[in-house]
Amino acid sequence: MADEATLTHLLGVWDGNVVPLAALGKVITEAAASSDPNTRVERLWAAAGADLGDIPRALVIQPGPTSTETHHLARRLGWTVTTLIDWDPREDTSGMRIEAALASASAWDEAGSFWKAVRFRLEKCRVTVKAFEIVLRHREPRANIPDDAPIWEREHWHALQEAERASDWKRLGERAQAFRRLPHLDVCALQAALALVQLDWPCLVRLANEVKSWMHGHLLLGSLPLADALRLANASRSSHIRFAAMERVANREIRSLSPREETDLRNLLIVLSRNEDDWPSWLSICNEYPVRQPHIQAALGRALARSGGKASEVYVDSISLNVFDIETRDCVTRCLMEFRARAGTGRRRVLWHKAFDRWQSWNFAVSEGQILNAVARSALDYGVVGWLIEGKPREQTTDPEASFEKDLRALDKEWHSSLSAAASGFLRLVSRYQVFAHASSCLLDDRDWLPGTAVLVPHAGANSFVRSRYRWNGA
Repeated sequence: MADEATLTHLLGVWDGNVVPLAALGKVITEAAASSDPNTRVERLWAAAGADLGDIPRALVIQPGPTSTETHHLARRLGWTVTTLIDWDPREDTSGMRIEAALASASAWDEAGSFWKAVRFRLEKCRVTVKAFEIVLRHREPRANIPDDAPIWEREHWHALQEAERASDWKRLGERAQAFRRLPHLDVCALQAALALVQLDWPCLVRLANEVKSWMHGHLLLGSLPLADALRLANASRSSHIRFAAMERVANREIRSLSPREETDLRNLLIVLSRNEDDWPSWLSICNEYPVRQPHIQAALGRALARSGGKASEVYVDSISLNVFDIETRDCVTRCLMEFRARAGTGRRRVLWHKAFDRWQSWNFAVSEGQILNAVARSALDYGVVGWLIEGKPREQTTDPEASFEKDLRALDKEWHSSLSAAASGFLRLVSRYQVFAHASSCLLDDRDWLPGTAVLVPHAGANSFVRSRYRWNGA
């Protein structure tokens, strides 16, 4: 495989002559005699390997720019280019020659580099480009359930299809996780898709618009570079294509995103956030547990900065809160820092206020009967501090010390079911104090609004009697 610069150089020194590819030529000649189209790709791939299997090694050696070896390589490359340019459907009724050319292109290509290098030579060959579309149309996945498949597998498949028909992305996302291995485009169809990315993007968008199932969407997108897959999902009207892209980036390609991938993901998220009915379902795929998708947090924050207030409120509600989950807190903070850096004052206040309200209501899982045995943190801490600094005027902010002392007096008078419950109630007060005390010391322009790991001790909680009563050692 070669990068675009190497291929461009080879095409620059190519003299127009070609070196015939014997194995591929034989498969093309025998096409009329073959009655099994199911083995077509396998035969072409084997023939391409026989003719061009040495290309990766030959390119690594990097012969001189005008050497005999370079001219020979250029003429072998010339066979692929010439076959594509001169392709005539009347002479290739079986379609074997066009797919042979695609198979040979795969020997040279590196994530679309071949098609970038030959673009100016092929962009006027509309008949050839149309053939790429036809190749892709012939690849549509068909699921077959064996007669002896377990009942639970059949039920799971039927439930997945029902979720697809209902456009229930949350339920579809849950069902999709069972399918760890998914179909991918074969070598010829993949090259056809990469060709359309460079030569006829609108055609690829039309193909995407026709997708009616998740697996078909994954088949079309799954083999494309992630940036192209996200861009195609953004351009398409098919929700199944968009689901395939989101499910892939959220669950199947967990890695650091390139700047281009991050921008393309941001753009897709902005589009998805505009549909208020579906936005909660989309977030359920990628944000219920942010720790599972740390790589998308920056793109999500950038998208929220360009989305409406309702989208931000739904974002806050989408996060599953849990005490002591520091990793989730780090992920959410990364998202909110990106959001803060790019959003206007009005949008920031909407999100901060929602975060504060949910944090207040949640109160470290008090309604869930959570017993605290240490000072707890929250995934929403950054947003809560944001509200206390930017949203709520400083003069209206409750003094953390006075507020803690008042709440402690109320706690002292309450009836507690156990010593553990009493200690837990005290730790809730101390946990809340951490955020209020930190916010009172922050400035509007401070970069880091997140309370640190050190425990701030309220004056009323420093009393040895109080510590003994609630069994707290101050850590």
